[in-house]
Formats: sequence, C-alpha cells, structure tokens
Amino acid sequence: MSTMRQKKKADKTKALRAKIKDIEKKLNEKLTELQKSRDNNACFPLLMGESSIVNAVVDDTFEELRLKYKSCDGKINVIVDSGGGDIDAAYNLANLFRKFGSKELHFIVPRWAKSAATLLVCSGDKIFMTPVAELGPLDPQITEFNPLEKRLESFSPLHVEATLELIRKEFADGNEKLANGLMERLQFPLTLGSFTKSLDISEQYLIKLLSSRMLKNDLEKAKQIAKQLTTGYADHGFSINVDEAKQLGLNVTELADDELDLIWNIHKLSREISGLEKKIREGQLSEIFEGLPPELLSQLPIALRKRIMPNKQSEGGGKQ
Repeated sequence: MSTMRQKKKADKTKALRAKIKDIEKKLNEKLTELQKSRDNNACFPLLMGESSIVNAVVDDTFEELRLKYKSCDGKINVIVDSGGGDIDAAYNLANLFRKFGSKELHFIVPRWAKSAATLLVCSGDKIFMTPVAELGPLDPQITEFNPLEKRLESFSPLHVEATLELIRKEFADGNEKLANGLMERLQFPLTLGSFTKSLDISEQYLIKLLSSRMLKNDLEKAKQIAKQLTTGYADHGFSINVDEAKQLGLNVTELADDELDLIWNIHKLSREISGLEKKIREGQLSEIFEGLPPELLSQLPIALRKRIMPNKQSEGGGKQ
C-alpha cells in the first residue's frame, strides 16, 4: 500500500474515532439524565451491539462494577441491548448484577434482549420495555460440522426432537424406507442427548433466577414460564414483545413519554457507535486482505470482498 493511501486510511480512522468520542459524550449525558429520572439510582449500560455475551464480558463487567458502582447502594438499572450469547456466561452475569442490585434490580430493554439476554433480564425485579423491544426463546443454538455434507450447520435442540418425532411417525405409518433415510441423516447420534440436555440447563437457570427474585415464593409460575421460554415457541427468533411478556407472567412495564424518548435516544446513540466501530474494523481488515495474492483473495466470499474492499476488482468467481 502506498504512503499516500496509508495516510488517507489513517486519517479516516482518526476521524471515525473522534466521532465516536463525541457520540460517547452525548451518550453519557443521556445516561446521567436517565439516572436522575430514576431517583439517582445507578444506570449501567450493557449495550452489546453485534457482540455476544461471553465469559470475557463477565470479566469486563465485573471490573467496571467494582471500579465505578461500589456506591450504588444496592439499587441499579441495567440497560440491555444484546442478541444473546453463552447461556452460562449470561447466568454468571445475572448473578453478578444481583449482587450489586441486591435491593432493587431493574432491566431496561430499548430494542433487543434475545436468547441468553432474555435469561439475564429475567433475573431482576422488573423489566422495562419500549413498544418495539423484544425478548426471545431460550432454546440454545448449536453449531456443529456436518460430516456428510462437509459444512457447518446451526440448529436448536428443538429441531432434534421435531426430527425424532417425524421419524417415529414415519415408522408408525409404515414408511420404513423414509424413516431409515432420516435416521441416516441424523448427526452425531451419541451426542444428541447432550444437545437436548442443553434445554434443561436453560430451564433450570431460569427457574432459579425467577423463583428467587421476580417471582419469589411462586415456584410453579417460575416453572411454567421457564418451560414456555425453553420449549414453548416454534422458532428461536420468535418476537416476545411487551404484551407477550406480560401474558407469560413476567413483571414487565412498557416505557412511555419522556423516559421512552430518553431510552430510545440512548439506543440510537449506541447503535451509531456500533456502526462506526464496524467501519473501523472493516478498514483494518481491508488492509490485511490487500496484501493477499489474487488467487487467495478470489477464495473469499463475494459479499465479504464487496464490503471490506469495495474499490478493488477481485479476480475469480469466489464463494457465495
């Protein structure tokens, strides 16, 4: 890469970082405003963007809580924007927030708290949602290599049970050839049990959290909600909005008026920061890929090449 182009890229990255800094300042002002509107109770932003809840997030959150939230007096509001992640990490994170919010723990969802993030927001006393906010089912998503077709496949343990039920039905109906064909396509028969067992883990975590806080002294209700959230929805992407969450029996309040405006502004600023950070990452990737020989570059997916190297004519057909 020429010196001129390097300088141009460096200047662009510098400008993006400066813009992020300005938006972060506005975001912190809005968070301070939110804290004042909530009786000066601490507000913690868990704004994940495209990142997932993993063990490193637990470590980073613990550090920040220890350093900045020691004086929260047992009352804390956590703003959650997350598509989910590791269920064990989310459970650990939930218990961490419960320690700092021992007297009052509220979760605020501007837009998404899906999958493992749903487990997290169910760990407090109350959930506040905007009219477009979504929770989601807790059936874990598993990615494994399919040795027959030599590719990665993502699926839910619910799909395993649905497939087994279909096989049982075909055998019962006398369609043995079709049933045997389905059996041959089952992945990892020895580990199917561990896949379906992961549903039990999600359900147990949720029962423990709900029955000890939001639904204290109502174990049966906690079990009912946990069962519905782990196995009661047909698809992992099912949108559980504020009305659906209320029907489930969760302690949910819909945000309105000034507080809704404030939370939505926080969401928009957070998403703007995520978009700028993504541009920086893509710029860094383009520098790496520009050094690749054409024969390797042509093996990258076309969509990826177009996104990170829009001005470079790549050779070869590439992969879709």
